[in-house]
Amino acid sequence: MKRLFLVLTVALMSMGAMAQSKGDLAAGVKLLYGTEIKNIGAGARLQYMLTDNLRGEGSFDYFFEKDDLNMWNANANVHYLCPVGESTTAYPLIGLGLANIYSDMVHNSVKLCLNLGAGIQQDVAKDLALDLEAKYQIINHHNQFVAAIGVIYKF
Repeated sequence: MKRLFLVLTVALMSMGAMAQSKGDLAAGVKLLYGTEIKNIGAGARLQYMLTDNLRGEGSFDYFFEKDDLNMWNANANVHYLCPVGESTTAYPLIGLGLANIYSDMVHNSVKLCLNLGAGIQQDVAKDLALDLEAKYQIINHHNQFVAAIGVIYKF
């Protein structure tokens, strides 16, 4: 699995330049599902183009309570943008985050997490895009796969 991810990352990084340029800013919202909490959640994100192909993203995700278990996480990820069509962009992502898992049994447990994943973004208008993302969060005793679908507005 690690080799497959590495091969996909290298393949995506070898593609050409992005339409967005350094300094562009975008914000968005997303609907997500986490496998550890086994429930849906909502999130918000802010993205900033660091270079023509490298984007930084800060995000906050909140998973709704289920079976007395709540979870939120704050993340700082980096995306390497690779155009795969005129208005479609794929990206591998890597980042760090803080995850807070709490219930009556767990109480408040803030843990460091590592994010590894990939996504694809489809521009639907000049300043609007849809985004589909999958990432694996490595969290001590609470690893989870997170799938998200969202909308992004580019400033």
